[in-house]
Amino acid sequence: MKTIKYTFFFALATLLMAAECTKGDEEFYNAVYTTVPNLVTIEKQSSYVVNDILWVNANFSRFLTEPNQTTPLDIFKTTNSNQFSFLYTIEKQNSDNTWQNIANDDLFVVDKGLVSVNNFITAFAIYNVAAQEYDYRGGIRLNETGTYRIGFFAGFNGQNFDLISDSSTDSTFLTIATSANDLNVGYYTFSVN
Repeated sequence: MKTIKYTFFFALATLLMAAECTKGDEEFYNAVYTTVPNLVTIEKQSSYVVNDILWVNANFSRFLTEPNQTTPLDIFKTTNSNQFSFLYTIEKQNSDNTWQNIANDDLFVVDKGLVSVNNFITAFAIYNVAAQEYDYRGGIRLNETGTYRIGFFAGFNGQNFDLISDSSTDSTFLTIATSANDLNVGYYTFSVN
């Protein structure tokens, strides 16, 4: 009988501890998620020629309207973050119909914000105090003819892509699932003549 009592007590204690440990990493890291569409814009042209620059923008207010909410979310106050980042690639189609990453520092131009170019492009929309918005405008010089595409990495919700705050450790980390114009299955494809 004592063995059954101890087993029952141990099972109950384990169940209670497990229930207490169900808090996810989001609570530990103070991470929150929302979806706000169309925060990134590709400045598309009707046609492109060699040496044109294809620009990507992320210019959005610190006050964002969320679905099903009546009061805008103040993302600057929520995150204490001076920047939001997102990832994308630029690729050129090879003669065998495969895609080759062409992102490199030599071809990249930054008008607003910051950028880090490696195998992918990390764009940083920097907070503009006077305008109360986050600003990024980066472009890639199209130095050869061919077919190109810009691709964005899938976001937390399985679609769109993410803008992520660069919050301090004692602030809320905010991930915004967003979208860009004229994407077809995550890509904007175009030709350079």
